[in-house]
This record gives sequence, structure tokens and C-alpha cells, in this order.
Amino acid sequence: MTIQEVHELLSSSHRAWRAGHGDEAWAALAEAGSLAGEDETLRLGVLAARAGLHLLAEQPEPAAHVAREAITVARHLASHHDLDRWSHEALAHARVTLASVADDGPFAAEGMSLSEALEVLDAIARDAHLTGTGVASRAVNNALVMRLHELAPTMRSIPSQVEAWMRVSEAKTLLRGNPEPGNLLRVAVDLGVDCGQWERAWSSAREQIADEDDRNEVVAVLTKAALLAWHRGWSEQARQLGSRAHTLSVAVDLPWVRTYAYLGGVLAATAGAGDLGSALRAYARCTTPEGHASRPHRAWLAAWIALESGHPTTAVEEFLVLALPGGLAGATDEAALILADLRGENIDPERAQRVLDRRLPAPSQARVHLALARTYRREGRLAAASHELGHSRALLRDWPGWLLDQVEQEAIQVEQPLVATQAQARVLDLLVEGFSNREIALHLDLSPRTIAVHIASLLRTNALTSRTALAAQHLRSQRGT
Repeated sequence: MTIQEVHELLSSSHRAWRAGHGDEAWAALAEAGSLAGEDETLRLGVLAARAGLHLLAEQPEPAAHVAREAITVARHLASHHDLDRWSHEALAHARVTLASVADDGPFAAEGMSLSEALEVLDAIARDAHLTGTGVASRAVNNALVMRLHELAPTMRSIPSQVEAWMRVSEAKTLLRGNPEPGNLLRVAVDLGVDCGQWERAWSSAREQIADEDDRNEVVAVLTKAALLAWHRGWSEQARQLGSRAHTLSVAVDLPWVRTYAYLGGVLAATAGAGDLGSALRAYARCTTPEGHASRPHRAWLAAWIALESGHPTTAVEEFLVLALPGGLAGATDEAALILADLRGENIDPERAQRVLDRRLPAPSQARVHLALARTYRREGRLAAASHELGHSRALLRDWPGWLLDQVEQEAIQVEQPLVATQAQARVLDLLVEGFSNREIALHLDLSPRTIAVHIASLLRTNALTSRTALAAQHLRSQRGT
């Protein structure tokens, strides 16, 4: 019975973690260790599971130590007889954990090089004897995270983005049919955000919401989807998705999941589901100071959402004092810049450049460029302001929504009058009245296709991205300002 009991406890630990119950997961693992005693086969399974749980809990040093211990036990077992299937999988789990904390990786704690680690993970991912297992899924997911980490410094380049999405596609192929897809789609959502590719991020989020049964992953991806909806200006979706994420966090004790869930609550509140101030206070209370310290960037994200939604700057600063380790003194340069910009203060271009030199997602970088443009405009440096707005537009090329609208509104105040032919100017005069292409065509006795060509040419010639921007800039030029 001991063998069966140990196996069941290990399965129970795994299920508890996936449900967000960290304390239960560790307790089940401790009980399994006590039952295993000196039985090396059972000890191997317990050690491999413990190493994996340390990695999930973002404790790379203990993860590496316990994984090495498991591998030593496996080698001793193998010196006496062939490993059975259960022991073979346990050994593979330990090897995945050890490879995942390789040097130059996102959780570095071990002497293995990144290239060596990827060879180990790829071999396990493609081992025919492990197809469809949880360890194969871990190998695929962790290899993907490490490869994207390696590409991160050059992710603004098109070749790196192409390679990154190719890696995601390969991982999807390897995991097709696997009952435990892991965090693959959450990683794909993050990649879409980093690259400023809204549609790809949204598609990955919706796919995971539909298929995932791991509560931790569901909470995380629901919040990410709510954030994408908020960026797009889709209030109803942001409210529904954020509320679902918040509701699912009941009894979850993992700080990274709770901060995601209460960030969902903040997003829902900005979209009308309750009071935003109350949602911020709930976020500040959602975990321990140590839990907040493990995710300070998420507190800033909650603050940014509140600020851009019109919440008073002083109230947001009070929230950051509660949620950030060290209070406002612990705020990042990015946070300090945006707070200053929203107070109408000029920002330091050198400080802004230091922020831009970091690995910020495309929307965050675009927001810093917008803050710089506002500073330059207030200083009367319109050419410099226009240059910064150009950077914002490029970063938001595939990221529609309120942020791009803000960029275009700023452009109205700094850019030169529209370049337009006489025929295009007649189209513009009707465009600002709110007429559709068909209505403009009827007024000018032209075809709707001709009107569409005129508008496309105006957008291209004037480096604008929307009819709204065209109309706004044309009105500005008519006023002579």
C-alpha cells in the first residue's frame, strides 16, 4: 500500500498546486517523503517532485540541489537494475528541473550552459517513451521560455520576432494532444504584448481560456485577456474577464496568482464593475509584503491602469505606498516618469532613455515616447516631439486602442498641417463632418472606391494611422493653430 499511497500523494500535490493551493501541495509532498522512507524508488519520485515544486515556487537554488540529489539516487538505482517507467519519468523530471536553472537562463542557479540545457530539454521533449506525459510538457515549455529569454535583448528586431513565433509554433506542434499544455499559451500572450502584436496576443489568450483546466493558468490568462481588452477600449470584455479572474482566486494562496487575480479586479473596476479605489485597496491587501515584493511590476501595472483611467494621481501614489516594497521610493523609473507626465510635469530625457534601453513591452515603450513628446511640446521643441511620436506610432503599428489614440491626439498639437491635393482637401472637408466614404462619394459625384484611395493616400503621405487623426489635424490647420 505504501507505493500506492506515495503515488497518490504526489498526484495530490500536483493537483493542489494547479488549483492554487501551495500549502496543500507542500504538505502532501512532505507526507509522501515520510512514507517513502529509505526506499530509493519512492525517494526518487518524491525528490523529483520536490525539485519541480521548488522551481514552480521560483526557488532555483533549492530546485537545483534537490534535482541533483534525485539524479544521484536514479544513478544508484540504475546501477543495480533497469529503471521502471515511473522511475524513468521521475529521473526525466529531475533533469528538466536541473536544465531549467542553467546559467544565462531566466532562473539561473546551476553550472550547466544554456546550450547544454536546451539539448537536455529537447531530448526529453522528443523522447518517444515520454510522449504525452507531464514531463514532456515541462521540457517543451521550459525550453521555449529559455529560448525567448535568450532572444529578449533583440526582440525589437523583425528577425528575432520571426524566430520567437517560430519557436512558439514548434512548441505547439510538440504539445498537440498533451493533456497538460503548461504555460505555452500564456508565454505566447506575453510575446504578443512584448512585440506590440495585439491580435496575436488576443488570439493566444482566447485559445487558452477555452482549453485550460489549470486554475493558476486560467487566472493569469483571464487577467492578461482583460488587460488586452482594456488596451483596446473594450469595456464589456475587460469587465467580464477581469471579474472572472478575481472570482477564481478564492482560496488560492500563491502570491503570483493572487496578484494576477486582484489585477483582474482592478481592470474590472475601471470598466464599471465596482469602485476603482476599493479595487486598488483590495489589491494592496491581496498578499503579504513578501508576495508583493515578488511581483512589484504588477503593482505598477495596476497603478498605470488606474492612472490612465482617470483615477487621481494622489490616490494612486497612496496605493503604491501600500503595494510596492519600499513605497514610492521603490517605484521604477518608468513609474516615476508616467506619474510626472500625468501631473503635467516635464520628464528628464536621459532618465527616459535609460527606461527605453530596458526590455519593456512595446506598449510601455510607446507610452514613454509619448511622455517625452509631451515634454518637448511644452518646451516648444515641436520637431523633437514629432520624432518621439513617430517612435510611438511604429511601436503601436499593430496595437490599436486608446494609447494610439492618445498619440494621435498629441500629434494634433505638434505636427504640421496636412499635405493634400485640392481633390483630397474636398474629401477632408466632408470627412471632418463625419460622413462615410459612401456619403462623401455622393456629395462629390465620385465612386466610394475613389474616396477610399484618396483617404489611403492622405494617411500614407501624412504618416497618420486613422480617419480620426486625419480629421483632427485638418481641423487644426483650418484654425491656423
